[in-house]
Amino acid sequence: MNDTLKKITQYACLVVLAMALMTSCAPRPKALPQPEPKPEEPPSVPSGFVMKPYHRSMKEEMRKSYYCADEIIVGVFSGTHKDRKSGLIYYFSDFNRFDKEMLTWGPSQNVIMKVQQDQLKPEIIHQNEFKTLIDLDKTGICWDYYQGNRNVFLVEGRANLIFIEVGFDEASGNAYRNLLDAYPVTDECRARDVFNIMIQDLTSKTAEGLLR
Repeated sequence: MNDTLKKITQYACLVVLAMALMTSCAPRPKALPQPEPKPEEPPSVPSGFVMKPYHRSMKEEMRKSYYCADEIIVGVFSGTHKDRKSGLIYYFSDFNRFDKEMLTWGPSQNVIMKVQQDQLKPEIIHQNEFKTLIDLDKTGICWDYYQGNRNVFLVEGRANLIFIEVGFDEASGNAYRNLLDAYPVTDECRARDVFNIMIQDLTSKTAEGLLR
């Protein structure tokens, strides 16, 4: 009887050991790759918007700046500050950031963004100039190309579309944003709508290239 129990115990141990070995040697299930987020439909443009000649020029210039920019925002230009080290600083608030991967505008962010002047030195249209300058010259602030140079404007107290280069200063350990390009978002300039049309053009050309 003892021999029988001993054999049963040995057999049970062998079964348990075999099952453990089979479990440890079994191939682990492979992790399924997570699907990458697909770009959404490009932003729409209000129906009835007709591109004028200066809008077309704006669109071509925006396309160049789009490829160079690390960030693209539409924000209210609220003023400037002269910094000893960085030079002139521009302040923007209540801004939306454009996501170049998802091709969508993000939610409004009610914070202040500081942008350095760098090489671009736009002309500032102050609020007290609205009645005299904007009413008399409604398209000049959108696209002013004079004697081979393009004049860039920022309108105080209004939304402006700006293209930004993001960098890092190793000496100070601080990140910075440089202004690359700017367009006022006014009833005449329609800079945001022109930008959205430019994005639609880019996505349609990309789709045509994939189909070929």
